[in-house]
Amino acid sequence: MALFVFFARVVPGFAFDERIVFDPYTGLSLGGYDPVAYFTDGTAVRGNDENEIVLGDTFWHFANKGNADAFRSSPQTYVPGFGGYSPLGIARGVPQPGSPIIFAIYDNRVYLFASEDDRNTFIADPAAAVAAAKAEWPNVLKLLAY
Repeated sequence: MALFVFFARVVPGFAFDERIVFDPYTGLSLGGYDPVAYFTDGTAVRGNDENEIVLGDTFWHFANKGNADAFRSSPQTYVPGFGGYSPLGIARGVPQPGSPIIFAIYDNRVYLFASEDDRNTFIADPAAAVAAAKAEWPNVLKLLAY
């Protein structure tokens, strides 16, 4: 199955990452996985369209109403760092979408990775990985379409 990635502007006043990875055919962020479940369940959990929120022109699915409510009240807490792009890809100057099932939580933020190797590299020194990605992020944003 091919994954197509497009980018969305986040809603005004919703300031963190300026682009969110999503599938242009479904409009789903995170491939339909629940962004709150990374924190509550410690694993990737599929959401459903009964618990759906539209944010930043993308659809976010949640496993239950409580998770949807938590996201609605504090989306900046649950949207993946760098909009779902792999921080190691960003640090290399490449907007590489992360997989919603390969993740790590660091400093109360979830990060997605394109591979287990990238995840393991991140875990070895997450502070350095995030700092390198933050330094390169403005340059990578120039490569991304609205």
